[in-house]
This record gives sequence, C-alpha cells and structure tokens, in this order.
Amino acid sequence: MKKLILLFLLPLLGFGQNCQYNEVVLQLNTGVWASEVSWSITDSSGNLIDSTSQTYADSTIYYDTICLLNGCYYFNMLDTYGDGWNGGSFNLIDSSNFILAYGSLPTGMFSDSIPFCVPVPPPTPCNSNLLTLQLTTGTWASEVSWSITDTLGNLIDSTNQLYQDNTTYYIDVCVLNGCYDFNMFDTYGDGWQGGSYVIVDSLSNVISSGNLQGSYTFGSNIFSINSSACPVLGCTLPFAVNYNPSATADDTTCTFLSDNVTLLFNWADTSLPTNGLGGSYTDVYGVAINGGEYAVIGSTMGTHIIDVSNPTQSYEAAFVPGAQQYSVTHRDFFHMDHYLYGVCDQGTSTLQIIDISNLPNSVNVVYDSDSLIATSHNMFIDTLNKKLYSTNGDVLDISNPISPNFLFNMGFSCHDLYVDNDTGYFNCGGNGLQIYEMTTNSPQYVGSLTSYPHQGGNHSGWKKDNIYTLADENHGYSLKMIDVSDLNNLQVIALFNSEVDSMSIPHNLIIRDNFVYVSYYHDGLQIFDITDPAAPIKAGYYDTYLPDNHNGFAGNWGVDPLLPSGIILVSDVQSGLFVLEFDYNPQSICEGDSILFDTSFVSNQDLYLTNTLDSMGYVDILVMELSIDSNSSSIQNISISYSDSIFVGGAYQSTEGTYTDTFLNQNGCDSIVTTNLTIIISSISEYNTDKKLLKIVDVLGREAKFTRNTTLFYIFDDGTVEKRMVIIN
Repeated sequence: MKKLILLFLLPLLGFGQNCQYNEVVLQLNTGVWASEVSWSITDSSGNLIDSTSQTYADSTIYYDTICLLNGCYYFNMLDTYGDGWNGGSFNLIDSSNFILAYGSLPTGMFSDSIPFCVPVPPPTPCNSNLLTLQLTTGTWASEVSWSITDTLGNLIDSTNQLYQDNTTYYIDVCVLNGCYDFNMFDTYGDGWQGGSYVIVDSLSNVISSGNLQGSYTFGSNIFSINSSACPVLGCTLPFAVNYNPSATADDTTCTFLSDNVTLLFNWADTSLPTNGLGGSYTDVYGVAINGGEYAVIGSTMGTHIIDVSNPTQSYEAAFVPGAQQYSVTHRDFFHMDHYLYGVCDQGTSTLQIIDISNLPNSVNVVYDSDSLIATSHNMFIDTLNKKLYSTNGDVLDISNPISPNFLFNMGFSCHDLYVDNDTGYFNCGGNGLQIYEMTTNSPQYVGSLTSYPHQGGNHSGWKKDNIYTLADENHGYSLKMIDVSDLNNLQVIALFNSEVDSMSIPHNLIIRDNFVYVSYYHDGLQIFDITDPAAPIKAGYYDTYLPDNHNGFAGNWGVDPLLPSGIILVSDVQSGLFVLEFDYNPQSICEGDSILFDTSFVSNQDLYLTNTLDSMGYVDILVMELSIDSNSSSIQNISISYSDSIFVGGAYQSTEGTYTDTFLNQNGCDSIVTTNLTIIISSISEYNTDKKLLKIVDVLGREAKFTRNTTLFYIFDDGTVEKRMVIIN
C-alpha cells in the first residue's frame, strides 16, 4: 500500500464546502479533436453518477467537481470518432490532493474504463521494511512510470498515477528482506528528461538511486534490503572497456573497444592548442614514397608528417607550420607525384605545396600563397588530368606541380567532392549530390540526387566502379549506397549505419577493394563489407572516442586505408593519429578439404563474414579470409632386376605396375607420387664389369648418397638395378 504526498500539484483546485461525502475534482486535459471527447462516471452496478456537461475545445484544461458516496466507481472515457483522445488525458483528485485515477483513451478506441474507489482506504501497517521512494520529475513527466519487482519478477509495487513536470513525489513501499529491481520506463523512449529517483529506508539511508537518461525506454537498478545474496551487476568480461572485477553477474552493458581491428600506434602532441571542437586534430592522409609510408595529419598549428613505415615504431618525421594557426578545425590534403598539397578553411590561410621527395629526412615548402586559394574546406586532385578542385569552386591546372594556374570556377561551392577522370561528384549539403562533366573545362551538368531517404547535409562520398557511398553529417542518419551506373537515374540501393547509437554521425569515408572505411565521430572507425552493395555488412570497428556522448562532434574525423601495406590511418579530433590494422583472420586449407566457419563448413576460397551472438549475448563479428593450397603430383619411372623389390605403393613391390604414394608437400598438402615400375630380366650382361653407375636411389625412388645400414638401389647405364645394403656393426 502506498501513501502519496504531491508537492505543488494543483494548489488552487477550490474544493467546495457543500459535499457531505467525498468531493472529487476531475481535471480534464484535452488534445486535438477535443469536440469528440466525452466521459461519464458509473457505479459498480452501472448506474450513471455524472457525465460530460459541455463541448470541449482543443488543448485546454477543464476542472469539474463531483460529489460521491463511499464506494467503487468507473471513469468511462468516450470518443465519437473512435481514434482515442489524441493527446488528451484526465486525473481524478480527492480533497487531499491524492490522485484516485488517471489515464487516456488510446489511439483507435471508442471507449475505455478505469476503476477507482472513494474514500482511499488507510494504508496497511508495514510489518517489514518501510521504504520511501522520492521521485523527482523533469520535463515530459507524463511519459514516466516505474515498478519494483523481486528476483522472480513478481510485481511488488508500481506507478499509480500520471506525473506532472518538475514535481517531487514521495511514495511509501513495504518490502520483505531480499533483492529487488527498481525498473524505470519511458513511453517515448527518450529517457526521463532530467527526472531521477532515490529510495531511502526508515533511517534515511539511501538504498538505491539513479535515473533513465538517453535514448531509452527502459532501465533497471538492483537493490537489496537486509540481504547479502544479491548479485553485483556489471560487465564481467575482462577485455571490455568497462570491465568491473567486482561484478558477479553480467548486466549486458559491456562496451568493447574494437572487433577485428588492432591498434599498432597512437601518435599525439599534447602541447598543441585546442580548437572549438575541444581537440587539436583535423583530417588524415596517407602517402607512400621512397619505399616508406607516411601519415599526414592536420592540427591547429599546421601539418604533421608521421613516418608509419614501421607502424609500431611510428614517429614525427616533419612538421610544416600553417599560415593560419590556433583557431583551426579544418585542414585537408592530397598529393600528386612527390608533392603534397594542403588547404585550410579558417582565417588567413593559403594553398601550400610541399616537396616530400626527401622523406624521411626533410620536406621543403615550394609554394605558400593565397593568390589562388585562400581558404578551402576540402579539395581533390584528378591526378590523371592534373587538376586540383577546391570546394570553393575554383579549379587549378597543376601540370606544373609547383606553379598552379587558375582554369575555371564551377559556379557553385560544395562541402566535399570526388573526381573520376573529369567527372565530378559534388557533396552540396542541402542541395544533395551534384554530378558534372569537366572535360572541356566548362562544367556540364550530368545528373543529381536531391531527394533520398535520411537526407540531411550531403557531406562526403567515395566512388568505386558503379557504386558511390554517401554520408550525410547528421545525428542518426544512415549511410547510403548509390548505384551510379546510369548518371541520369541515380538509385539508393541500401541504407546502413554503425548500429552503435540512434544519434551516431558518419563523417568521412573511403572505399578500398570490397570494403568501405568510415570515420564516425563518436563511434570511431567502422568497416563494412560491400561485396554485395545492396546488403553491406559490418566487418569490424575501432572506437577512438570512449566517452558515451553522441550529442556533439567529437572523436574520429578522418580515415585513409589506401597505403600499399594495408594499414589504416585514422585521425581523432581529441586523440590524434591512430595507426590500425584490419585483421582478416587469414586461414588456408588444402584442396578438397573444408573448415568450420561459425556453424557451417566451407571449402571455397573467399572472404567469409557474419555477425553472431556470443555465449553471453554480445555481438561478435566473425571474419575469415580463406585461401586454398593446391595439392601436387609427380610421376617417376623405376626399373629393378627380376629378383629385387622396391618400396612403393605402401609395400615392397617386385611386380611390374603403377603404384601411388601420398606424401606432404611444402604447404602441408597432398603430394601424390605415381611410380611406373618395370622389371628387367636378369642376364649375364648385368654382371658386365664395364657398366657405368648412373645414380643411387632409396626405397622411395629419391636420389640418395651412399649410407651404411640402409637399403639402396644402384642404377647402371645398361638398365640394370642392384639392391645393396652395406652392414657395419
């Protein structure tokens, strides 16, 4: 039984003085289509006690005072159209401000009834443990409810009213000694919006407290009363980020840093100033030159070139100061031949061209000017046609790589772009994806995609063959897989995302082979297999940003998986450069064999990928790159004398025929040796002392050297074979 005290709820209800029994106030809150709403109160025998006395207006609060005899009643909700009360609700409140009944008529219903009784019976004395639940609501409190259950799931107590915003409620709960769950619910699925709870015992000791925050409809906290048998909930997996060594029962909250991706190195310079995003780093770009590999990462101060040739021993090989420093959030890079090009999108910036031909020893800035490009958010170089495209619309001729010349302006700006042999795919924010042909240096419109699912700020993309992958930089928006085989009829064929959080944001992406590598702000590197473009599958991930916060724009900024070695470069706004490796789990089997993958045996050379649940219910991404090693075979011809024998076909043979033996080759697979055995009839000529020894072989037909105590066969030029063993004790 619960005793409820409601603070600040309806302080001016104005209960009358003429009712000699139980005075009840009906608070009716209308939504839309309120003219369809009516109500009645009937007793337990169905007799009408009171009913609607007016036509209601939308979004209005009405109060009606009703006098009731002691007894039990039904509050009947009615809607003439049959689509519920459309946001309307009611509360029945007694003279002590206790809510007797509350509720709403659900969508799709003509009527419904809720029982209540007056007066409220006095609380039953608690002979066990009297607890007090202090429930403090935030906004949208009408969505909030709760319950207390025991370890068997039996209901002990639960919500008995509709809550008001920014109000504190005190509810008494009587429980036996034992373990319990305090369950929190939110009908909309956006948490308690600032609400919280505290449970205290009779001595004011806090037994449990917490809240339901984030994009959740349910949460639960365990608590105990005079019991030591309650489990300690937490993450019990030692390799999880939030492993709790004290936990005795897993609560399914384990968070994992990675799956199928390994960290090789993390480089950061803690002396760098931070920018408006709360970090120091921008985009990342990979360059292979002079037999080495290098990561180029932008920062608030300039361009850092990190030697990643030996990934686990990476180091900063060079630094080029930027023309604009400190208040910098965007730098972008591209290279052609042995020149690195860099732009910045803030302040008094320039186009920089850096000669990197002497790496790892040094670099040399050969061009640093704002005459052609001052600021640019991103850029792309069409290396085939030697054109540099800026997102501000300018296109430069870089046939002479250190002396760029202005060619033309696109006539529009964009956020990012991809150019494939004079055909440009431009990410134009709210204007979607625009495609232009620039062969004649005069942009010709080809096609566009301006309406598509999950459309937001068209941010970035990458093309491979007839597939283009697109990212919109919006919370909760999916990536798009687009069929670009017909540029006049672009089709979205798949939507996919990190599946980490409903507010996750993709940023940049690059396709290599059959994988698309995506930098997700708060979720880190996400890798998807796009072998079937219509059904992308998550293949691996590495989270560079561990805080569970998806509201802003922190974490993984850029990604580049294109270096020859296959290592993956990732830049994180807060944490710098990550050098990663995608673990394909390479396996090999012999021709004709099979291997178990997940729950099935496979035998074809392929990349196998599936998402499954481990024994504790956590998602595990299984990947295996299977190669097939070939069996080998050979044929040998051997002749022996009539009275001799040779070990082939698994036994000593003295009869002409074809015999087969199976050995292991250098790959551990079958090496099948076929022996054609012939018998030479003995004659006096075989004892000819003029015959010449050709070679000595062992019992398997392999050429050998003289060895004591071993059976060997001596093959002579006259076709005879002698079987000999020199025995020495």
